Amino acid sequence: MSTHAKADALVIHLRDNVAVALRDLTVGAEIRVHLGGESRRLRVMEAIPANHKVALRRIPSGGLVVKYGEAIGEATRTIPVGTHVHIQNVRSRRVRPGKGRGG
Repeated sequence: MSTHAKADALVIHLRDNVAVALRDLTVGAEIRVHLGGESRRLRVMEAIPANHKVALRRIPSGGLVVKYGEAIGEATRTIPVGTHVHIQNVRSRRVRPGKGRGG
């Protein structure tokens, strides 16, 4: 597919399993996501605010959430395709000073 059409969400790295919403995404909307040299469509399963993450693939409970080509968190429950990826279903992998992992 051509990537000439405007994307609704941005994939930063080819390894990413999430994209960043470029606008507020509404339930049921079919959005366009550019991945590499291709464009694909994805159905939004729940409201996702602009600048938040949307799952490109099913992420199993305990699976890694990948953004920037790097693991940024771990799914605390299964995250279906097209759903909001945020603090309600992801545990950070960043270590905060004095907090240890997962604090």
